Amino acid sequence: MQTSDKQTSTSTSGCPVAHTGGRPLSAASGGTDTEDTGYFGPGSISWRLFSDPSSKLGGLAALLLQSLNPQMMRVFDGTSGYATDVEGRGERTGRYIDTTVFGDRAHADAAGEAVQRLHAASVWTDPRTGEELRADTQEWLAWTHNCIVYGVLRAADAFGPSLTVAEQDRFVVEQHEAARIVGIEGDEFLPGSREALDRYIEDNKSWMALTLPAAEITRAMRKPQLTGNPIKVWAGLNIQDGVLSLLPDWALLLFGIEGRPMNLRAAARVTRRIISGARSGRTSEDLITEVTERVQTHPYRKVRGAK
Repeated sequence: MQTSDKQTSTSTSGCPVAHTGGRPLSAASGGTDTEDTGYFGPGSISWRLFSDPSSKLGGLAALLLQSLNPQMMRVFDGTSGYATDVEGRGERTGRYIDTTVFGDRAHADAAGEAVQRLHAASVWTDPRTGEELRADTQEWLAWTHNCIVYGVLRAADAFGPSLTVAEQDRFVVEQHEAARIVGIEGDEFLPGSREALDRYIEDNKSWMALTLPAAEITRAMRKPQLTGNPIKVWAGLNIQDGVLSLLPDWALLLFGIEGRPMNLRAAARVTRRIISGARSGRTSEDLITEVTERVQTHPYRKVRGAK
């Protein structure tokens, strides 16, 4: 490993990256490897996208798409009270992604192992058919993973940052590492390009459905509150509709979202301005530093360093 603060290594995409910036998690937790920038690193598209404010909206769109997997929703509804802890799940999902993308390898692995244990323990038997449904079913894990990659890329399309086709393809391939961390084995369900990812999302629509648990957790998105501070209501509605604008048409049809208080495309334009304002005065390096510092203090799972 490197011994200088500005030495160069190779990222998971094969591109050279400079190791600069704040103190990594391994040093904060007592480890000796002060140059461990995790599985992606400063030169990755993953750091660039997941540090940008638009990725949060892409993550929300991904959660909506994930909820349309009827089998997974049946498992979560039967084992975890998924629909009663939407905010908590969203917060944990955000910390998990931050840790696996920006944390050192020990913390990324610990986060992945924790989620794999949760999935392995989430087993539900259908009382009518006796069929056993498992959250760690590879096809379902892949849908969850690919929805995140798709949502983040769709948000970048709509709200920035701008990426070339080659950079989009590189991001899709980089995220194969995130799929491995969460327990997805092999590349059978993992697209190798942006075009293949879009095709995967389209090809899987035939087995998607709006279940009762999914309808419950998305109620506020489908029927937003129109009372309160007018400015906050206006901004909130635009951002909600901006998120919905990221979904494919078939998903909007399943959610029953056709008539809205505001046109989705118009809301997306407003949301783009809001996201641009959130970046105002901050460089990409500033945004990355903000996330890495947050991960150092609040990783998904803490790892004790050797003494």
